[in-house]
Amino acid sequence: MESSSAKWIFRCAVIVAFASLLPNTNTFNHGYVLDDISAITENYVVQKGVESIPVIWETNYRYGYWNDPGSLYRPLALSLFAWEWEMWPNDPNPAHVINVLLYVAGCVSLFFLLLSWFGKSRLVLAAGAALLFAIHPIHTEVVANIKSADELLAVLFSILSILAIWKNGKKVFSIWLLLAMVSFFFALTSKESTITWLPIIPLMFYFFSDIPFKNGLMSMLWMLFPVGSYMALRKNALGTFSSADVIAGIDNVLVKADGVEYFATAIKICGLYFWKLIAPYSLSHDYSLYEIPVNSLEDPFFWFSLLTILGLVVLLLKGFKSKSLIAFSILFFGITFSLYSNLVLTIGTHFGERLLFLPSVGFCIAIASILYWFAMRKTEVFEIKNSLVPIGLLAILLLGYGFKTYLRNQDWKSEFDLYSADVINSPMSARTHYRLGMACMKERAILAKNVKVKNQWLRKAVGELKKAIEIYPGYADAQGELGLAYQRLEYFDLAVERYKIVLEKKPTHKTTLNNMGTILFSQAKFDEAIEYFLRALDKDPNYKDAMGNLASCYGTIGEFDNAIIWFKKAIEIDPKNASYYYYIGMTYERMHKLDEAESWMLQAYVLDPSLRPKQ
Repeated sequence: MESSSAKWIFRCAVIVAFASLLPNTNTFNHGYVLDDISAITENYVVQKGVESIPVIWETNYRYGYWNDPGSLYRPLALSLFAWEWEMWPNDPNPAHVINVLLYVAGCVSLFFLLLSWFGKSRLVLAAGAALLFAIHPIHTEVVANIKSADELLAVLFSILSILAIWKNGKKVFSIWLLLAMVSFFFALTSKESTITWLPIIPLMFYFFSDIPFKNGLMSMLWMLFPVGSYMALRKNALGTFSSADVIAGIDNVLVKADGVEYFATAIKICGLYFWKLIAPYSLSHDYSLYEIPVNSLEDPFFWFSLLTILGLVVLLLKGFKSKSLIAFSILFFGITFSLYSNLVLTIGTHFGERLLFLPSVGFCIAIASILYWFAMRKTEVFEIKNSLVPIGLLAILLLGYGFKTYLRNQDWKSEFDLYSADVINSPMSARTHYRLGMACMKERAILAKNVKVKNQWLRKAVGELKKAIEIYPGYADAQGELGLAYQRLEYFDLAVERYKIVLEKKPTHKTTLNNMGTILFSQAKFDEAIEYFLRALDKDPNYKDAMGNLASCYGTIGEFDNAIIWFKKAIEIDPKNASYYYYIGMTYERMHKLDEAESWMLQAYVLDPSLRPKQ
């Protein structure tokens, strides 16, 4: 018999905590992967630690990584990354532990929210839905990618906000509403999509309480205060309320479609999202060109998707008046997923598993409610002995999902592991092949101990980059990195050929400009090399690699003062890079300023003792 005692509630909370923790412990020793690069390891603002937090709250999300205007504003997440870097510089392990703990906190908070909605008499239902959410494989990207702490923080703080609103109940205002507004502000500053919770507020009162709908609307209106505060900060940081980004075709295939093709492809993609929730056996970090192609009304999966959506609408209409859980779960999924569907507006991606993190709550409620109905169809009191079939089905789901979560987490150990898995999971994605080629260079070739092994990995990189270009001939980044692979293989003519292809289409492609400069530098064409480095810096004034190369070029031709100026600028961006200090010391030595040389050399030795000459 189901117990509603505090002891059983505590036990269920502990079970949810362990279910969310155990399949994810294998991420603790993982490295920096995917978007961790732009958010952390190559973000010079974040790498300055907590002193950079005021700058983070005044600038766009990508400010410390690139020079282009940004459309995202997530200062709380970046502040967390800055604190983590301050505490454990260049050590991803503590950040992975923190991500898992945030996930556990979010899952347990969700359990208590569901329990508040469903009531203590339906404790098993709340626990079942929370367990499904805690263990679902679709969440592996959010947990395993450090950068996705923005998703974790947003969901945790939004759930705490909704819980506080529920506690406030019919009151016009109380301390609970104040806590709700603070939590909602934190959620918004973690990720913008938190805004979709607003219509959930009156709906939860309609479905799960006797509180009048107008009271729910009033509670929702109170949340406009944190929304207004967030929007004011966003306007100050970005200069605009909305996004002015130009969406690239490789990011969202729908920008290449219109009319019927747009509608058919968007509907098909919605169906793919549903399918990934039900059967997440093949997962990938990327579904870009041309893993999901533009399609027409003739595609059978379009009709499957359309009929699924229509069926859900019918269930919603039939169950809304009776306040059925299925109707609520459909509404929850539809509202929280709406911004990602590309049916309301075209966003920066056509498909991403991480985007199902919050909407999957609706799916988990629906599955749990179906199993709960099956268990309760002939009784008014839940009894284990009369519910063995639904309990068994739930157990099978949990074991299957948990095993898949554990296995998928292993793919996220490193960039090479992730991209190696995902060229299989998404073989027609140009980006998965491109990223695997990059990983072959960065994680294998550069670290190789002999030239033969290095060249083997560079040739593997060439193969993957060629596949990316074969899938998407207009892929400038892949063309540029293919040129770099050729350059490292010392096929300089082939490298220059690729660089020219890129610069014909994108004259300001900064990495290609920098790489072209390094080839010219190696050929002693110093004036031409300087021109390319300066063009790269014109595109991105904070591009430290171009700064270091430009400084080296000036030093080589004897313009020592300019060399020192640019090395010092590079240090402003990357103050812990020992090589910059070392080269400044060498430059002063060539200028016969030995005291200054010794001072800079000593700083380099402190940062990297291996630079110190052996006695």
